[in-house]
Amino acid sequence: MKKWTIRSQNPEQIKTLAASAGISEFAAKLLLNRSILTREQADDFFNNDEISNPFNMANMDKAAELISSAIEEGEKITVYGDYDCDGVTATVILYGYLEAVGAEADWYIPSREEGYGLNADAIKKLAKNGTRLIVTVDNGISAADEAELIYELGMRLIITDHHQIPEKLPMADAIINPHLSGDLSPCKELAGCGVALKLVMALEEDIDSVAENWLDLTAIGTVGDIVPLVGENRIIVKKGLENLSVTENGGLKALLMQCGISEDMEVTSTTAAFTLCPRINAAGRFAHAKEAAELFLCDNPKMYRKMAENLSELNLRRQDEEKRILSEIDESMRKDPKILKQRVLVISGKDWSHGVIGIVASRLLNRYGKPVLIITEEGSLSRGSGRSVDGFSLFRMLTEISEYTVKFGGHTKAAGFTLETSKISEFTQAVYGYAKKYYTQMPLDGLTAEMTVTGAELTADNVRSLDYFSPFGEGNPLPLFHIQNAVIKSTRSLKDGKYIAINAVIDGFEYKVLNFRSTYADFSFSAGERVDMLVNAEINEYNGKTSVTLKLADIRRSGFSQERYFAARSAYERLCLGEDITEVPPQRIVPDRDTQMKIYDLIKLNGRLSACADAAQSMGFNYCLFRVTLDIFESAGLIRIDEPGDRIERISVNGKVNLDNCKVLSDLKRRFGIA
Repeated sequence: MKKWTIRSQNPEQIKTLAASAGISEFAAKLLLNRSILTREQADDFFNNDEISNPFNMANMDKAAELISSAIEEGEKITVYGDYDCDGVTATVILYGYLEAVGAEADWYIPSREEGYGLNADAIKKLAKNGTRLIVTVDNGISAADEAELIYELGMRLIITDHHQIPEKLPMADAIINPHLSGDLSPCKELAGCGVALKLVMALEEDIDSVAENWLDLTAIGTVGDIVPLVGENRIIVKKGLENLSVTENGGLKALLMQCGISEDMEVTSTTAAFTLCPRINAAGRFAHAKEAAELFLCDNPKMYRKMAENLSELNLRRQDEEKRILSEIDESMRKDPKILKQRVLVISGKDWSHGVIGIVASRLLNRYGKPVLIITEEGSLSRGSGRSVDGFSLFRMLTEISEYTVKFGGHTKAAGFTLETSKISEFTQAVYGYAKKYYTQMPLDGLTAEMTVTGAELTADNVRSLDYFSPFGEGNPLPLFHIQNAVIKSTRSLKDGKYIAINAVIDGFEYKVLNFRSTYADFSFSAGERVDMLVNAEINEYNGKTSVTLKLADIRRSGFSQERYFAARSAYERLCLGEDITEVPPQRIVPDRDTQMKIYDLIKLNGRLSACADAAQSMGFNYCLFRVTLDIFESAGLIRIDEPGDRIERISVNGKVNLDNCKVLSDLKRRFGIA
């Protein structure tokens, strides 16, 4: 269950912006949600396609001068990249340019085993191979010790990065980072490949030529790094994706074909995020990122197809490993359901691919709505990856409990860390303690809708206007709309029950709603029920007819109170953890005989845990009371709860079961003073 937030706008602001900008009120609402308040800002959002002067970036002139001098002197330059999509594309962009202008150049991307960023062994190897100047892309800003080694070995260093600035900057001849003090670039959220592109533009002094050659890869890397697609990032991605249809990069063409994307097909940011970027990342996760870089740098047409196929095969391995890890985690949760009651989920396992655990953490965050830390045990040392929700900073948490880690890094919502395997238990308890100390009720994972829409507002013209807001991504999300009191007219199975097509009546207008979130068998809503929905909207053209199709993001029964639900869920979890919940009246926790019978009848009708919880709330039972009742049933041997599988299995018993003798119930009555 996710928290829904429905944005609202000032009616006068809507009318004023719509009139001044010459747009519909529907479009004006979307602009206001993006903090675009004036006609001038709207014009800039829709029409600006200018990439800013690269020399607005601090130290860009010095870096360009140093690299140009090294090229003229024939000094060997090595581009030092990173193993993710952003780092790979940044490496290809800068090295590809240096090679094209005849520089004595090389490139190096570390393996995941070496770890992120500059490392001593790689630096020594580069020095031995004759490198005189190292230029980092997408890394280096925190490599103080490694930078000193570079100068001790007689080399020089230029750092180009986009990560946050540490208190102590590394030694370097030039540092380019949009977060530096004195940097005047308009976009502070450039990806690493965006910074590399700016460096190439400074070296070439012909922005249009560089954009023509490298904007396609920059767009892919920018999407892959999930930076905000606003301002200059939005321009880069929009123009770069348009360039994909005419790209001259043979390896990129082959990868597009491998993804089923032909030259006449539009590539959206969503397409790039779910098809191109995972294949590029798969190389660094299951082989070496150089296999992706080599594809884009290859000039042998006979090799393109084979190399692109290899990336797809690696991506399939990634998917298989992801499923395996998730399956093992589900089993561990079945053995110890208390894990799921914690404010933060901390789960460890042996020999899980460290290149995949971050994705697994994201999957579990989406499933359970809680911050997640996944740890893979690799001998005496273990590596972890975390994902979080707004309002709970992983970086702040890891800073406070740093005594339990060897090293850590990252951001508010995503972080990585290394710790001694023997300290996993202590680390886990420290995480639990931190969350309990600062959060009685945890921040919630949620979905934000642009506005509540009526059936009459979901016109083809309004939905077509969404195209002008693309490309979508972080900071400029694909519009999500809130629909109230829709009536389900009918449902039918798609793809042998894998998906669902729903016919829904919204304010007298009938729409098709596609549900890719659950199977037909698991869908717990029936014809005639009134529901609220969050949906995306798109145009469907078939046999010359144009219609609006909706894609379901979330659904609830109309009248659902999320405030009551989340408060009751928090109370139940705190109860399970033995914490004080005296603010909740006992009658909202301990079920009487009538409540027990009604909830047992619900289980007879539907064995899905979530469906029974939803039905219980519609009958007036809060979530805490519902889950406590299930725990009583399970303790008495009447049911088996499978939370990872979202199932309640009834168990056959001989004769009657006296629940008054159940330890869970008697302990609760004693705790709350109930006779």
